[in-house]
Amino acid sequence: MRKLTMLGFTIPKMLLRIVSSRILSLKRLIAVFLSAAVLPFAMPANAQEQPTFNTRIVSPQAPELLAMLRGGGYVLYFRHGSTPDYAEAAITDDFADCSRQRTLNSVGRAQAFAVGEAFKVLGIPVGDVIASPYCRCMDTARIAFGRVQRADEVRSGGDAARLRVRLSTPPPPGTNMIIVGHGSAADLFPDEFLREAEAMIVRPRGEGAFDLVARVRAETWTQFEPRNREPPPGAPRRAQ
Repeated sequence: MRKLTMLGFTIPKMLLRIVSSRILSLKRLIAVFLSAAVLPFAMPANAQEQPTFNTRIVSPQAPELLAMLRGGGYVLYFRHGSTPDYAEAAITDDFADCSRQRTLNSVGRAQAFAVGEAFKVLGIPVGDVIASPYCRCMDTARIAFGRVQRADEVRSGGDAARLRVRLSTPPPPGTNMIIVGHGSAADLFPDEFLREAEAMIVRPRGEGAFDLVARVRAETWTQFEPRNREPPPGAPRRAQ
């Protein structure tokens, strides 16, 4: 048996080859693990435009989605902005009394304002704006879009059939309709539940039918703005 002397010890070469092989395999395993961990952060900017979890909807990439919305013809259903985390008492009559309701917190107001500003920058045309009569919904719409009409069918426990008509009716040409309501949308979005200030983009098809096109988180509208998508001058770019 061929042997090798190292540091005063005699080691069979066969044993060295076995040990070396195991070390190489371990290094390869570590490399694969690190690649899997780093890959999501090293992918091109357009690989994850608007990651949304717990959804079956495959959203268009940002340029395509913005082109669609700029052309009008969609219904954008927003959940109200962020609120304090507590259960409110049931309300059946005076929705104008905000003191009895869970209202927007500072985060929710900032979300609504940022959405509205982004719509202006992105050139997304807005037509009718309606909202659930709850203060958090009405305020989200007012802060974001400057106007709102109360629509009782949008509230929790409202008339789901009337809300379906809203979602399935195309808005006037060149505009998009805004609805601000609650996370479940009267269960009209199967298996989908919106985060606070998140939007569902709906393509109306008439006669009670509509398609779910995309889910867009509140902060993503600002990320869509050119100033947040274009790299700074001189930024290193990965070769295509």
